[in-house]
Amino acid sequence: MKSIIVAMDKNNGIGAKGDLPWGRSLPDDLAHFKKLTTGGSVIMGRKTFESIGSKPLPNRENIVVSSRPTGVQGVLTARSMPAALALARYEVFFIGGEDIFLEALNEVDAIHATMIDAEFPEADVFFPQINSQDWREVSRNHHEADKDNKYAFDIVEYERA
Repeated sequence: MKSIIVAMDKNNGIGAKGDLPWGRSLPDDLAHFKKLTTGGSVIMGRKTFESIGSKPLPNRENIVVSSRPTGVQGVLTARSMPAALALARYEVFFIGGEDIFLEALNEVDAIHATMIDAEFPEADVFFPQINSQDWREVSRNHHEADKDNKYAFDIVEYERA
């Protein structure tokens, strides 16, 4: 199984200046990401790897698509998406950024999307529009903003139509 896991604002914004536009203000979403990807293979681009601190995510097989090796122990480097997929030994999760998502969209069986009920004008990286002819929503769980999570959000699961 291959999936995309992404968080985005109302305008499909996923990044701003090398970080999440909303920062770390949604710990419940980060916990969801960790629970879903633990034990799997996470495939990401170099900029995403740098945005998470240029270190491997624990308890996951970390694969970075880049023309340059990361030089970080516990991180595999692949020069292309097919090479990254060939390295993956577990369930695959594409975790960003924009170019990885664009290339992976035709490869995946599911999209795990966190839809944040906010707009971040500073967003400079975007997720492509989810086409309802290609994808079917199969579940949606709403989370209200609270003392720990600054914004309301929905966790939406899509599968290929």
